[in-house]
Amino acid sequence: MQQETPSFDALLFSPDVLPEGARVSVQMTDEGLCITRSGALECTVAYATVHLAYGGHDHDQIFISWSDGTLALTNAVARETFLAHAPPPLASALAGLKQERARGRKITRLGWGAMVGVLLLPVLAGLILWWQSDRIVDWAVDRVSIEAEQSLGETIYRQMAIGLTPAAPEMLVPIQEIGARLTKGSPYAFHWHVVKDTQVNAFAIPGGHVVVFTGLIAAADSAEEVAGVLAHEVQHVLKRHSLRGMIHGVGLRAVLTLLLGNWAGGAADFATQMGSLQFGREQEQEADLEGVALLKRAQIAPGGMITFFNKLAKQEGAVIPLLSTHPSSDDRATHLQGEIQKIGPWLSTPLPYPWAAVKAQAAS
Repeated sequence: MQQETPSFDALLFSPDVLPEGARVSVQMTDEGLCITRSGALECTVAYATVHLAYGGHDHDQIFISWSDGTLALTNAVARETFLAHAPPPLASALAGLKQERARGRKITRLGWGAMVGVLLLPVLAGLILWWQSDRIVDWAVDRVSIEAEQSLGETIYRQMAIGLTPAAPEMLVPIQEIGARLTKGSPYAFHWHVVKDTQVNAFAIPGGHVVVFTGLIAAADSAEEVAGVLAHEVQHVLKRHSLRGMIHGVGLRAVLTLLLGNWAGGAADFATQMGSLQFGREQEQEADLEGVALLKRAQIAPGGMITFFNKLAKQEGAVIPLLSTHPSSDDRATHLQGEIQKIGPWLSTPLPYPWAAVKAQAAS
């Protein structure tokens, strides 16, 4: 009887999948790793081309990488199947993988020892009592410099860019110009990206990379509506909401990575967290209200922010990523209206973009 080909499930990151990855099935054959997505063969990766690495909390995930893709083995069954049935061509890579895991755990232990010896003695009891609480997250974030955060952001964006398709360069011009007005004088060096995706969405990476989907541009009826969303995302960076969320999601290893600056070992972990990052209601409202202050400073009319959320409120039953982790659009519009009335009117001029043409290009 022919022996069944070993297989396991994994999360695929590659140029033609969404940033959060795609679930696939992987078979270990004589030819290589046969990757199947939605019942169709995606590709076959030769064993000689792959690189193995451990990642995740306490090095409990396995990452299989090649020139244009990465497989993340995020569950124990997948990892055990892969390790138990890995073919001879991977023997050398597996040996290196075991050494890496041992070395990573040793570094983690040494890192903790160094932190206890140099930084943590006064608050060790508090760390043990409040581990993974808001207090510990704030403690870690306060010790990350802006330069280190931007370095982390660059690493995360390079990892996520594998699954993003840039839009036409002319689509980026209004986004960059509006973004420059909103972030003038900021301590962060912001970078703006427009990617082809029909979802009504945008997200900000710690350190200043902001990604806008063409679906959001197509849904906006004015440049001012997009400016309101950009102001909101900028505040997620300035208030370090994304950084806090990632530390919550990744845990102890995130603290060590941030404080020791070992981005390479945690890039895949942080990139995965971006795909599932959620903000609390207070963080979202803070980004909205502080975003209004950015609009005032940039002399951009705030009405677009209100109209955009009113428009989304009419589509609450639809699957809109921008709404999936946010308070109700009706609530947001109400709070924003109150904040604008409290601040009072300010001088503004219409943003100088032929928005009908921009919107049509985004929708094409």
